[in-house]
Amino acid sequence: MNQTNSTSHANPEPAGRFPQVQGEVCIANISPSERRRRLIGGIIPFVLAIAILAGLMWAGVDRFWRLPLFLLFWGSTIGFFQWNDKTCVGLARTGTRKLTDQAEQIEDPAELAQVQRQARRVNIKAFVAAIPLTFIVLVLPS
Repeated sequence: MNQTNSTSHANPEPAGRFPQVQGEVCIANISPSERRRRLIGGIIPFVLAIAILAGLMWAGVDRFWRLPLFLLFWGSTIGFFQWNDKTCVGLARTGTRKLTDQAEQIEDPAELAQVQRQARRVNIKAFVAAIPLTFIVLVLPS
């Protein structure tokens, strides 16, 4: 008798989301309006990077000059991941949150530690995401 082992996931991750460590929750340190600002702050440097890339390609400039676009891609991905992860890295660095119009200190040490872990994760994901974006623009033909 053949038995097939099927594994079912009680809580599958929604499509397009990054998995979290089991038992770990995301603690937002920014409000929805602040998240929107981070998203816009991510879109602007991305569009700027694409515009600069187009100009460099049009002018036939050596590919080496595309390398600084990494900084714009990194800034862009930081904005995107702050929006996605509901975590402002700057506020996490100062131990604050901005869930209303006013920033306030995070008093609970466990909450602060979690927000700071999230902020580190945002920085790492942004850096790692900027690398292939930069590689892509480096290999594009002139």
